[in-house]
Amino acid sequence: MVYSSIISLAVVIYFIYDQFEFSRVTKIRFLFLPLFCLYQFISKLDADNVNDLLSAVLIFVIATVIGFYQSFGFQSKFMRIKSDYFFIDQQGREVNAYRKVLYAKGGKKYLIGWILIFLITLFLNGEFNGDLGIDKLLHALVEEILEDLLFFVRIGKINHDWKVWELLGVANAAYLAFVRFRSIDMRSFFAKKKVEAG
Repeated sequence: MVYSSIISLAVVIYFIYDQFEFSRVTKIRFLFLPLFCLYQFISKLDADNVNDLLSAVLIFVIATVIGFYQSFGFQSKFMRIKSDYFFIDQQGREVNAYRKVLYAKGGKKYLIGWILIFLITLFLNGEFNGDLGIDKLLHALVEEILEDLLFFVRIGKINHDWKVWELLGVANAAYLAFVRFRSIDMRSFFAKKKVEAG
């Protein structure tokens, strides 16, 4: 029990710390989660049920607002990373080649939005009942953090309700859309195409 609590606390601290540190931007990091969640949402939604459609519209609006709010804390910067390549300068010396790599961090607003999504997810899953104690809450928190940090853990959770998938998918897609709109670096990163040397 003590060891699992220490591990759980370490996971929570790492996740919070990670939101304030720059990490490398990859397309899979920004595209996989919203696309996977939206696919799960669409495949589970009963479009014939009017109540489900009204709920879907409400969740869409809430998730879009959260994604919009989260985008305000986004920061990005290019860093020069030493590559495996070098060239010979005019004096005959080997000079390392560098490449520009985009790094980004979510910040405090991203973390606050993530907490809102976590709490709404608990509500949608019916977790806010009489037996929601600190142990159950901490377990759910660590589970959600692991799903956020490790894609393959979320893939194994395909039994979520469509409402949770919509919330996660739309919030992440909205965050990406607003970040791309606000950040020239992100727009150019997602617009660039690799050119094959021929």
